[in-house]
Amino acid sequence: MLRMVKFVSLILVSLILVFGTGIEADAKKKKKKKIVLTEAENAMFDKWEVKPKKRLKAVKDMRKKPKYVGAVKCNGSCHDPYYQAWTKSPHGGTYNLLKPGERKEAKVRVKLDPEKDYTTTPLCLRCHTTGYRQKGGFKPAGSKNKKGKDTASKIDPDEPNKEQVGCEMCHSVAGGSQFRAVMKSSKGNFTKVETEKYGQRWDYANVCTRCHTHKNTPFKPEVHDKYKFNYEERKLKVHKIKDYWSEDNADQKLEKVEDRAKETGQTEKTPLLIEDFKINDKGKLKFVKGTKPYNSKKKTFNYKK
Repeated sequence: MLRMVKFVSLILVSLILVFGTGIEADAKKKKKKKIVLTEAENAMFDKWEVKPKKRLKAVKDMRKKPKYVGAVKCNGSCHDPYYQAWTKSPHGGTYNLLKPGERKEAKVRVKLDPEKDYTTTPLCLRCHTTGYRQKGGFKPAGSKNKKGKDTASKIDPDEPNKEQVGCEMCHSVAGGSQFRAVMKSSKGNFTKVETEKYGQRWDYANVCTRCHTHKNTPFKPEVHDKYKFNYEERKLKVHKIKDYWSEDNADQKLEKVEDRAKETGQTEKTPLLIEDFKINDKGKLKFVKGTKPYNSKKKTFNYKK
């Protein structure tokens, strides 16, 4: 019996030596592809004086599919005054309006139940949160993945984020993950066209119609004059940053704002499409085919005709 075991062991060792274990082959397959920068990418980084070691990380983020990252990512060392001003703006409290007892008069006016909790209602979440039903976007309480794990967005009362209408709802086509990498690499020294390539949009008067004049909003001008949408008036309530500058964030002032104001981005010349959406028979929000401003599969932008 012992002799038989030794014989079988010798055969197995021989087979391993001849054919290998396959572990090395699998390891090679799993080995990550080496990132090679294009001439255009290198030229862009050269312009921004980005060191070679930092280019790979940045370009890796730029090449990924865009996703929503939340307003908190804009806070801290980048846009602190803007973030602080936003938290006190109407957009910084949109989710709160969906709670029972909030804005009773307005809800009654449009025949909504003022005591109902709308914080999980799809039709409301699309315009009261950031990126709902899109990659990286807000997920309401009760959200779970296929394995039953809780995937609901974490809400911190002291640090508003995706549960409100954040920066990306106005400034991006499908989330700010890509052009955020551009901003960090360029240290603010970018052009409108450079960020448009990575999903930033500058057609603000157009993008605001996504919610303020959508056909499914109950807050229509015919209900009350206050629901008439005037972009020039409304935008003054968004970035009231004067009161939020301090010694700690004085270095965050945007030095190239005036220069960029003289530029005209492609999205300003030809505004992008605005997503249309509807609620299906199962109560889920679905985007109408052909209405998204960005096609993530083809990596192309869709402009209004």
